[in-house]
Amino acid sequence: MPNQSPQEFRELVRSHNDIVSVIGESVALQARSGGREHVGLCPFHDDSNPSMRVYSDRQTFRCWACNTGGDVFSFLMEREKITFPEAIEILARRANLEVPKFIGGKTPEEQNNRAKLFEVLQWAENVFQEALWESPPGQPALQYLWDRGFTDEMIRKFKLGFHPDNWTWIVDRARGKYSIQLLMETRLIGERNGRHFDYFKNRVLFPIHNERGQAVSFGGRILPGSVDDAKYFNGLESVIFHKSRLLYAIDKARETVIETGTIIVTEGYTDCLACHQAGITNVVATLGTALTDNHVTALKRYAKKVVLVFDGDAAGQKAARRSVEAFLAQDVDLRILTLPDGQDPADFVALHGSKEFNRRSDNALEAWEFCFQSAIKLHSLTTIDGRQRILNDMIHLLAQVPKLASSVRESFLIANLAQRLGLSEAAVQEALKTTRSSKRNDDRYDEQEIPQYFAEEQISYVAGVSKILQGRLSSQERMECDLLQTILAAPECIQHFAKAFNRSPLKNELFKLILQHCYQEVAATTKLTVSGLLNRVEDRDIKNLVVWIDEQAHAKDLARKISESGVAD
Repeated sequence: MPNQSPQEFRELVRSHNDIVSVIGESVALQARSGGREHVGLCPFHDDSNPSMRVYSDRQTFRCWACNTGGDVFSFLMEREKITFPEAIEILARRANLEVPKFIGGKTPEEQNNRAKLFEVLQWAENVFQEALWESPPGQPALQYLWDRGFTDEMIRKFKLGFHPDNWTWIVDRARGKYSIQLLMETRLIGERNGRHFDYFKNRVLFPIHNERGQAVSFGGRILPGSVDDAKYFNGLESVIFHKSRLLYAIDKARETVIETGTIIVTEGYTDCLACHQAGITNVVATLGTALTDNHVTALKRYAKKVVLVFDGDAAGQKAARRSVEAFLAQDVDLRILTLPDGQDPADFVALHGSKEFNRRSDNALEAWEFCFQSAIKLHSLTTIDGRQRILNDMIHLLAQVPKLASSVRESFLIANLAQRLGLSEAAVQEALKTTRSSKRNDDRYDEQEIPQYFAEEQISYVAGVSKILQGRLSSQERMECDLLQTILAAPECIQHFAKAFNRSPLKNELFKLILQHCYQEVAATTKLTVSGLLNRVEDRDIKNLVVWIDEQAHAKDLARKISESGVAD
């Protein structure tokens, strides 16, 4: 369709992908209620009794045990751990629909440029591999990888490469094929004093792939004997590469991570590769940056249990503690594994094997316990002064995580700390309150100092949605929820409520957002349906909430009751 909008294309894709058929490809479903409802084991938690319901008439699904729900896009996003635009494209191709030049609101120019950037990086990956295997300058690099214990199979599987000792090697190879501008945008080259130069000169290259297996950048390591002071050079960020959101080898590890429910994170490329070669394939690595909230969000998409592996030296211990701050307020089972004798994962696996590594990983300390044990090692639990210092250390850790304040998780941690130090919970709470108060003016938490890539992140609705799904609602919120249930059960009622909502707007921001989507759907199509509403919503947590509200309305049989009462007439 020549003038088809993104919204229209999404609806077209939805209409060509029956949710029962799509989910049935990966989950065994049994029909009930004359085929209007199907049940099956939920793939999103350890389900022993079928707790997932798939509704053919509403084209939605919901698990009554883990509260996961949504539409056909939501299911694919959650199952495959992909983005909304990727889900649209996959389902479009499944239905043999021609995919437009833009998806997810991108202009044709933006989409074409991104495709070109991926093409350039794929080409670069190939020429770097060729240089490693087939050129004389690549032989020392290949020998280095062999000396590190990597097999030819592993080197080829992870597409390792080499950039010769030439400042314009990639520029020269691309001449007549790709423009300087494209090489600049992919961060393969830079510019200084009007002259262009290659970034990865004389380095072994580790291609960095996104979740779909596309090359987005490279990490480069110097060869032994090099005069370059920087041991590693990690590719600069670009429109398709964000270090704080991506993990090395996630494309190779994803399947095992989902199967095991555990993801192991190392600090370097070679440690990650050594684990994969040893058969430990649920391992990823950070990209030369400290773990951030964005990394936590990415990790949580794949597994509830995260094991951070750090070297056993002082630097590794310090990095482990810093990483805990990024995870402490998150709903994730974080474990810390520190290896003995200052060994890194590659050394440890070589000396002790994968079985011992897995054993230690399975028994790694919880993050809070790791920090507490570290504090005990620094101080003494047997003296008054030592216990005071331990308290200060642990309170300082809690205070570093503002969003943990007043949460259930913080209550558990305070109770744990109080019990182990022989204090009352009130005393620990007061100490934390005092410490937080002294930090309020700390520049660390000044919103003006938040990196730009954090500011651009989409708002997270996880906490708010979770609170609603757990039934933790005020009387006002419960009334607002009932009103939305009524609207979804009898869409024609929305006109009756419109003036009332204008006089007294909804207070809950999530309910207000859903109501706004309802208005937009009515304005665009003159009618309101759950499938149309879900098509308008991209965030998976909001989709989940919409389906939950719809489920509540059906459970109460509101449509019939409203019809019989004549309210909608």
